[in-house]
Amino acid sequence: MRTSPRLMAAALAVALVASTAPASAQEAPTVTSHVVESFDGTPIVSTLFLPSGASDDAPVPLVLRTHGWGGTGETEVGTGTLARLLDEGYAVLTWDQRGFGCSGGTVRIDDPQFEGRDVSALIDWAVANAPVASIDGDPIVGMTGGSYAGGIQTATASIDSRLDALAPEISWADLRYSLYSGEVVNQGWVAALYAAGKATATLLGQSPDCPAGPQDGGLDPAIDQGVTEFITSGTVGPDTLDFFAKSSLASYGETDPVTVPTLVMQGSVDTLFDLTDGYRIYEHVRDQGAPARFVAFCGGHVACPDTYADAGDRAHLDDAIVAWFARHLKGEDVATGAPIEYRTNDGEWRSAPSMPLPGATAVPLEGQAEGLVVVPVLDIPDVEGLAGLIAVPEGIPGLPITTSVPTAEGDPRGATFPVAVAEDGPLEILAIPDVTVTVSGTTVPLDQASPTAHIFVKFVHREAGEVLNLQEGAIAVDLSDGEVTVDVPMPGLAYTLPEGDHLDVQVATNSLMHASGRVPAVLDVTLAGSLPIVGTAGRPSPDEGDAVAGPADGSGDEVEPQPVSHDRPLPVTGANGSVLLGLLALSTAALLRRRPKFA
Repeated sequence: MRTSPRLMAAALAVALVASTAPASAQEAPTVTSHVVESFDGTPIVSTLFLPSGASDDAPVPLVLRTHGWGGTGETEVGTGTLARLLDEGYAVLTWDQRGFGCSGGTVRIDDPQFEGRDVSALIDWAVANAPVASIDGDPIVGMTGGSYAGGIQTATASIDSRLDALAPEISWADLRYSLYSGEVVNQGWVAALYAAGKATATLLGQSPDCPAGPQDGGLDPAIDQGVTEFITSGTVGPDTLDFFAKSSLASYGETDPVTVPTLVMQGSVDTLFDLTDGYRIYEHVRDQGAPARFVAFCGGHVACPDTYADAGDRAHLDDAIVAWFARHLKGEDVATGAPIEYRTNDGEWRSAPSMPLPGATAVPLEGQAEGLVVVPVLDIPDVEGLAGLIAVPEGIPGLPITTSVPTAEGDPRGATFPVAVAEDGPLEILAIPDVTVTVSGTTVPLDQASPTAHIFVKFVHREAGEVLNLQEGAIAVDLSDGEVTVDVPMPGLAYTLPEGDHLDVQVATNSLMHASGRVPAVLDVTLAGSLPIVGTAGRPSPDEGDAVAGPADGSGDEVEPQPVSHDRPLPVTGANGSVLLGLLALSTAALLRRRPKFA
């Protein structure tokens, strides 16, 4: 982490660069392509962008920026974040990550010892071949980018001390949580990512026009093994979890913590890497004593819903990145904002010192349901809707396979319980809910199938008919020992409930987003926990038509069990994750029209 004297020196260096820069500041940046040999000889194809005026006599800070999963590095300036960085006077180096695009090697999912060391080789190359500003021989280097380009930032910072500032967007702290939270596979995203990654890692590097020649590329066999385990058993084994751990800050950060000033930007409706995932990155860096900031916006891998007010999210994030780099790369005395900044569905940006919000009241969660049905089937979505999966970088539409939807009234696979009503003004939520379920029941014995049920918990804005931030928590419950009580890992929420509206919580046994249980069962479920809320939250009373009989004042009196009605027919399309994976693979293959950028 930079010390104050170092920042002062950086500011002086930048001032000297500005004073020696030529007057023709509006000239187009210089763009050149290169092949950099990594630590193990793997060719990494890169593109260097130099702002006008940068030279050996006027060096500039370097920003590293790569692509998302299955993509390729930027090769043209365009009008986005890359252009903004160049306008601010930074050199930018982009590249095709190991195994993707025209680069060689095998995809290891941002493992510090592979993709991380690739970045170290890129820094070595840039220092030797580009006008990179330095202080006492130490280059001034930052990183930015989203998703896969976010994970590589913390991975690199854990092994390379030359990084001075990070700005990861929609990244992860723990892939074991992102893809297998509660020991339930995030099947919609696993299928989509595997189909897209398998196609692009195998095909895009085989063009003879690639600068380093055709590259075999491909995904690490451990990734194939993990998907195979999911298809055959609905679970993943310890070797797969160990592989994902090697690419997770939650694991490598224990021995090699990230101590670099870090601006974490996470999407509230991102059901791949949710607010909980991003907040864990923020907590890690903050706990090391390094400057850290957390921004919760609307968007990410899932596009911001049309029902949410616009807040100019992309421009807001770019402003935050520029301010962060101005302070931590240029050493300028600029305001970077509150430790936590967020916006909800109402479109207003707010600042906070902590999460949950100060002054929040822990509103109790309670409910009991009898006879929830587990049916091992899959409601197959409209295949044509899968075309939306190839809709980056704005995020894909909120498809049922990647987002949570409310359980319909009368569906025997779910139950609804009232939480709160906004009485004297709107209710504000910025928190990670605390949820526990106690589950008992009977399962149908099947050969080679464990008596495990999957439970899903989601908060619903009753009047809007929407799940808050499109998110749900998932947990696998082993019923072999009778009744069991477990905590449900929950995604963080950023939401505003309008005055007069109701907030409910639903418990369900089916999902398209997550893998449902594979063993037929009938369950009794008791829900407990709390949700921090700011505002006057009344407790809905039974006479308002709520689904459960409970205390009107939240006094903690015993809640009567809710028998689950069977008014709606069960789905008849039997399937498992392999069907969804097959559909996504076909859709991705049909939509893949990209060529290597040098073709």
